[in-house]
Amino acid sequence: MLQRTSVVNKAKAVVLSFSSTFEIGDASYFQAMSQALAVQRQKKIFYGIEGSFNDYPIFSEPIPIPPIEENITFHAENLKPIIKVNNINITGVSAASLLQIGSCRHLYAEARIKHIRQLDAPKATPLENNLIHLSAPNENLFGAPTGIPENK
Repeated sequence: MLQRTSVVNKAKAVVLSFSSTFEIGDASYFQAMSQALAVQRQKKIFYGIEGSFNDYPIFSEPIPIPPIEENITFHAENLKPIIKVNNINITGVSAASLLQIGSCRHLYAEARIKHIRQLDAPKATPLENNLIHLSAPNENLFGAPTGIPENK
């Protein structure tokens, strides 16, 4: 692998989370994996046992990785084998990500997140539903004009 020196004057990363890495320098291999169940409830209730990854196929299905079939010819000549960074300021790196100043020969990163929204059942109204029907773009909910011209 190409050997280079990474020189960083100033680096600031506020948040690195969920199997993420901030690396200065070269690496031969990088592999990161992050799995998460994100449960959002209408009411703030915590049961203690919120679920298992095994309950959701998204966490066990194989990820199809298409083969690289292109022939690539590459020639690099680094007269000065150095990577110079004056200042880098990162707000956040999350979910199996890599922030690297340098080279990496083999990289595999995977993040699988199942978002679950648990809402209360809708309450019946005198009309037997609680849906608000959307008005035309030039009317408000009460049928009054909004001043937006109609498309004719």
